[in-house]
Amino acid sequence: MRKTALITALLLALALVLTACAGTTGSDQTSGAPETTTGNINAFGSTESTETAATTEAEVPTTTAPVNEVTTEAPTEAPTEEPTEATRPESWSTTTGIGKVGMLLPDFSVTTAEGETFTLSEALKDHDLVLINLWATWCGYCKMEFPYLEEAYEEYKDRVEVIALSTEYSDTAEVMMKFAKENNLTFLFAQDEKFRMTRCFNIEGVPTSVLVDRNGQVVWTQVGAMPSTQAFRDVFDEYLPKSDTYGEVKYSVVVKDQNGDPVPGAVVSFCTDEACHPITADENGEAVYEAELGEYHVQVLSLPEGYELDAADAEFNVGTWSGTTNVTVTRQG
Repeated sequence: MRKTALITALLLALALVLTACAGTTGSDQTSGAPETTTGNINAFGSTESTETAATTEAEVPTTTAPVNEVTTEAPTEAPTEEPTEATRPESWSTTTGIGKVGMLLPDFSVTTAEGETFTLSEALKDHDLVLINLWATWCGYCKMEFPYLEEAYEEYKDRVEVIALSTEYSDTAEVMMKFAKENNLTFLFAQDEKFRMTRCFNIEGVPTSVLVDRNGQVVWTQVGAMPSTQAFRDVFDEYLPKSDTYGEVKYSVVVKDQNGDPVPGAVVSFCTDEACHPITADENGEAVYEAELGEYHVQVLSLPEGYELDAADAEFNVGTWSGTTNVTVTRQG
């Protein structure tokens, strides 16, 4: 009996080795497409200028491996704990390991393989969704799913932008352009600069996909290759807005004093060309305005007695995606 159990365990271990190739991120990584494919399908804030530390070769992640075991993450209808309002991190330096569905991504820009600048918030002005695909040129499963992604992209590109961010530091612009041309791929390619997404989501396997909605919020993630064009269509259809307009989103202004304490009772006004809508901050110092996605002029109209605000900080604009803006006031005495 024990001998039979030992043999069974050894066979299971061998099966795992054959279906998920181990690898390292770097030029020593072996390449080539997998012989077989398995897996089933389930269904912005600060800019990068806040980061000052340069990425060195020693900082490059070393655990990224090609993956064809599919796992997905999506919002649940009945969370087991009380949900909290998502806030956009102020910089990428604070996002390591916190990437998940529901997260508001910081805004970011990268230089594409063709030398253009891609900015997440700019892409979301013209598209309802952005699909970020983490990959590497040596990854056979990535190469396997790209024709499916390309076909879906051609059908949905008016509403869905696609950018493939390489987790491999040796995938230069020239290497990626050659790869795209050889495989007839027309969506965007770039490096995952400073490995921001890789670290944020603790990427240990590629391909990994992250879908972002018009608010800059992660709505779906997956580790593993999609097996068909229809699989991409199904995901896009599920998360695309069902009407021509995006619908209401939340704009939040949080008023705090120099010590970081909230300032309840501050009155914040959100204005369009037609009207202004004053909102009184709650006990957390937060004034929330729900409205159509767009540009709004914000004014801090009044503060409780004993607080002051520099006139230059009392007015600003928000949009084109929703999020949280922090306002710091001075408490006297």
